[in-house]
Amino acid sequence: MTWTMTVNGPYDMVRERVQLIKRLDVGVEIYFHNGIDEIGERDVKELGKVLRGEGIVCTVHAPFMDLSPGGLDRGVRAVTKDKLKRAVTFANLLGSLGVVCHPGYDKWRFGEYVDVWLKGSIETWDEVLDTAGDGLPVMLENIFEEEPDTLYELLRHYDGRNLYFCFDSGHFNLFTKVSLDKWLSMLGNKIREMHLHDNYGKRDDHMPIGRGTFPFRELKAYLKAHRESLILTAEVHDEADAVEAVKNLKEFVA
Repeated sequence: MTWTMTVNGPYDMVRERVQLIKRLDVGVEIYFHNGIDEIGERDVKELGKVLRGEGIVCTVHAPFMDLSPGGLDRGVRAVTKDKLKRAVTFANLLGSLGVVCHPGYDKWRFGEYVDVWLKGSIETWDEVLDTAGDGLPVMLENIFEEEPDTLYELLRHYDGRNLYFCFDSGHFNLFTKVSLDKWLSMLGNKIREMHLHDNYGKRDDHMPIGRGTFPFRELKAYLKAHRESLILTAEVHDEADAVEAVKNLKEFVA
């Protein structure tokens, strides 16, 4: 089991927080925003050296704003593929444990076109996985999905390849229409990372575990059975919450 945190952690702020990360005894999930094209490989390699020198493991969160891996527009997909492939290239330079990506499905845009979304998604993830290589897990995070079916179909297509699932508790709490048990029963064997944070089901607050209404007790049994194979990320956005978030996460899985 690996602990990481995301505390307003875009790429260009990580160096400033190395001592905080060390003090909390965790790794870090590095977010590359949509300006990833402006970041040079040399700088990424240097950051990787800093993290390794301090004994800090990392994961990567790929860009997502305006991107659509399964979009109907080929031009949009082309831009999306370029940024995602750059993210996995950077992840390999950093020695990252994996890359989290947004799959881009929501029923309001694709509800009647799931097959079209799936076909476009497969074209995108084929290229991204080829760029990532066999040693780098790529993990798709639930965002607006109300149920796991579309993710299940996409991940099933890639059985035997390095495409997995990142379960996000906050997004589940906001958007799901089905039980946690259904998510875990359908996708549990594909989970490689969890973003664990809380909210009240109204907005994506990214609060520490225990402050909101996500049913963390229902997650206990799954974590107990799979903890050694998971990357657990305390994904809070307010740096003032970092200490509480990591403390609550570690106590939750103890």
